[in-house]
Amino acid sequence: MIFVIVFIIVFAFSCVDSDRNSEDFREEIFTDDDESGSGLCEEKTVSISQPRLPEKPVTKVPKAYGKKSDCIPLPDSENGRLILDEGCFLGCIRVEHELHISGKDPESTLIICNDEENQAVIEVENNAELTLENISLSGKTRCLTGGNGSRTNVKNSNFSHCTKGGINICPDEAGCRAELSVANSFIGDIDEADSGISYGISFGNGSLNISGSEISGVNSFGIAVWGESGEKNKILIENSIISGVYGGLRSYEGHGVYAENAADITIRQSSVSDTATSFVFVSGENGEINLQLVDFTAENMLKTGEEQGGVVLDGVISASFERVSIGESRGNGIFSRGATLYAEDLSIKSVFSDGLGGNGFGLQLVDGSKSSIKNLSVVSAEKAGVILDGKCSADIESFEILSTKSDAYSKEFGVGAALQSGAELLMKNGVFSENRESGILVLNSELSLENVEIRETKPRECSEHKSCVFAPGTDFAHGISLYSSSVLRFNSITLSGNNNGLNIESSDVFGFGGKEISFNRNTTAVNAWNINNFNELNENLSNSRYCGNGSVFTADLQPVREEF
Repeated sequence: MIFVIVFIIVFAFSCVDSDRNSEDFREEIFTDDDESGSGLCEEKTVSISQPRLPEKPVTKVPKAYGKKSDCIPLPDSENGRLILDEGCFLGCIRVEHELHISGKDPESTLIICNDEENQAVIEVENNAELTLENISLSGKTRCLTGGNGSRTNVKNSNFSHCTKGGINICPDEAGCRAELSVANSFIGDIDEADSGISYGISFGNGSLNISGSEISGVNSFGIAVWGESGEKNKILIENSIISGVYGGLRSYEGHGVYAENAADITIRQSSVSDTATSFVFVSGENGEINLQLVDFTAENMLKTGEEQGGVVLDGVISASFERVSIGESRGNGIFSRGATLYAEDLSIKSVFSDGLGGNGFGLQLVDGSKSSIKNLSVVSAEKAGVILDGKCSADIESFEILSTKSDAYSKEFGVGAALQSGAELLMKNGVFSENRESGILVLNSELSLENVEIRETKPRECSEHKSCVFAPGTDFAHGISLYSSSVLRFNSITLSGNNNGLNIESSDVFGFGGKEISFNRNTTAVNAWNINNFNELNENLSNSRYCGNGSVFTADLQPVREEF
């Protein structure tokens, strides 16, 4: 993201309406219940519901072949069955009709294909059917491939130290309509091809079911599904683990789960960790992707020098999240461009800038995104806990946004929530605490707050180090900053322990319901300049309470960011 930063330079200004000037306004309208702070200030706190967090999945995947014996030629199948005892078997298999292959167990039975002219250790032809159980596969080619219309069922098997891919269903992708089921199996430690590609599962379109399994130790992606418009993938991943996707130098590398074009995807009771580019990345422009995450954990984005993004909803996507935990991500916790997101019990913790030094947002919504979130926790994001940019909107109820960090490179920013360029945000029943620069920063956007507490906002980290480039002598640390024709609508909010409780420039403030703001222990309760109508501002702050503030009203000019 490009940050355009300007100062508003004003040689003369007027904070007056047709009837009174700013001094009259300060003397007659704002009165402090206890300007000295020596009395008792009633501190109002907001009770919120903490998100219910998912439990991590527990799998019992099989170990790979562990014997030390010479390999013998692979026997032929009989009557559609190939039953293998203990041992290492050398050969490649092509399934043309229907075949059932079984071994004693993956630790005892291994098939190796070293013929690089073959596509895989086992090739399932178009419209053929394979059942594979209790086997380890390895070789100098992919472990398993399937053609259009193929049906493959893998149980209690181990695919490791193959080359390029674990499973590739429909290498040509188009017209696939295949079925793949993988249960209680391991796919991983896949050796890279000469191109640098290695992956767990690549799937054309059709039906894919993964359960009780692990995918680990690949370069490009754990699971990728390639949908066709009008031919949706049906994807179910449950009680499974994807980890160690270590690539990231190219756009198609480093994804835990990747999907594009058309798919109904459900991931539940599963986790993705230690990936280089994203935990989950879904992309599509035709409204044919639906993503459901339930009891899902994502954690630890690997350090790279490239763009990174957490959970990415890129395009016209419908997403539903329930009991989702995201931690130690880079770039974003969640990024949404044009998607519709419904979430309940969502936790995002410790988000850092990506490898290019960009982003660093807990939740980023841009370009037409719409979100409705209940029970949200964002803790220790970098730059902003929540950011809305452009014509997008969010409705967030029962939340906490805490301890946002300044950017690691410039030591700037660190706001709890940021809105800009026509965004709309409604927040109800929540707390902002110990963020930096502003609890909420609003630029040419609309903000509605009800039963919200914003407290103890800190200066940018660069202020502490005296290294700020933008407004070096300004600490900020405001509760709410409204700039550039923004609008605040409020009912029952508390601003405590900030620099300016409300910092307002060329913007409007409207109360509804009880129209109550409690200003407690701020350096200044309200700082306002370039206000068109102070009478209107007064009317909307008429039910406010002021307690223990250093001053009640000031009209000091402040530097304004043109864009976050």
